[in-house]
Amino acid sequence: MTQERAPAHAGTYYPGNPESLSSLVQTLLEGSSDPSLGGVNPDLFHAFIVPHGEYARSGPVAAAAFRLLRNRTRRPERILIVAPLHQWPEYGLILPTFPSYRIPTGSLPVDRKTIQQLAFFPETLFSDEAHISEYSIEIQLPFLFELWGAIPIVPLGYADLPADVLAKILDPFLSDPDTLVLVSADLSRYFHGHQAEVIDRETIERICSCLEIDPFRVCGAAGVNALGILARKGSLTPHLLMTANSEENTGGPALLTGYASFGFYG
Repeated sequence: MTQERAPAHAGTYYPGNPESLSSLVQTLLEGSSDPSLGGVNPDLFHAFIVPHGEYARSGPVAAAAFRLLRNRTRRPERILIVAPLHQWPEYGLILPTFPSYRIPTGSLPVDRKTIQQLAFFPETLFSDEAHISEYSIEIQLPFLFELWGAIPIVPLGYADLPADVLAKILDPFLSDPDTLVLVSADLSRYFHGHQAEVIDRETIERICSCLEIDPFRVCGAAGVNALGILARKGSLTPHLLMTANSEENTGGPALLTGYASFGFYG
């Protein structure tokens, strides 16, 4: 039997010590809430876009989405994590065979039933190698574990997959009240200050309008564009929760990475 997937980025992207990790996540979740949401019921949010940078840089932005999830009255049955595979060259929807993903604070089981359903798509490939050192999924797990413990996850990695194909795959899950969809994505990477701000502002406006975004301006653009396609089709409304860049959170470097979190409700 395949062993569980071990944490690959504990101690670098987030603390490796269980107590330190839990304390940091709790601190991030205690940040201020978004007052512009008004009376929107957190249970009405079906999907989120969350960044996948190191917690020192993107943690506060990611926490804005998970803070909203903490206020749900109903625990999801599974979390679908849709994430780009940064070092995998083959086209397709890439799924693991791991039974679970371990992080310093515990383990989250993989929903094998949903994995089996996804296996019927012709774009699907299975590769533990593609997932073994990928951070875009792992970085979401400490927040999920802090909220709901060992909640089942579906690690849905993709590489070179068009947004319309990914939308077709995600469509039945987005309408499932028992499934919550997390799209893992960062904004612009390695631009200087003002240029980065202009690029990210335009990208955020397009996401909020459910318009297609430039794949060179977002890391994980296919997942974001797939949500935009499904939002137009299913009358979901995107809402910007928080935005920042690496300079704002750490004081540097000169070349920035942009981050934003969004919730989609309907």
